[in-house]
Amino acid sequence: MTNEEKLIEEHLGKQNPFRVPEGYFDSFADRLMQQLPEQQEQEVKPAKTVRMKALRPILVAAACVAVAIFSITLYFHQTQETPEQNNVAAVTSNTDEEYLDEAADYVMLDNADIYACLSE
Repeated sequence: MTNEEKLIEEHLGKQNPFRVPEGYFDSFADRLMQQLPEQQEQEVKPAKTVRMKALRPILVAAACVAVAIFSITLYFHQTQETPEQNNVAAVTSNTDEEYLDEAADYVMLDNADIYACLSE
């Protein structure tokens, strides 16, 4: 025991100052039941409502997946090549040929050298 506990015990003693009145617990249950409010019987919910509550998260997830698939399809449909983009590819291939011709001139390759490299 600590000093504080010893001081309190010396001052008040070991007796418990709290007492229960005689016969208090004899009628305790009856008094408690009288003080409680009356409970109404709960309605039994139909099984259809219970099933719907269980299916709600699945339906929400399915709706999210459907929206995602629709959005992705719409995005890829809009990003397909247009005729203008095909013309850009043709111009790019022409410029590639021009660069190859310039590179061949720089290295001083003629047709005979090119054929010799390809035949080996």
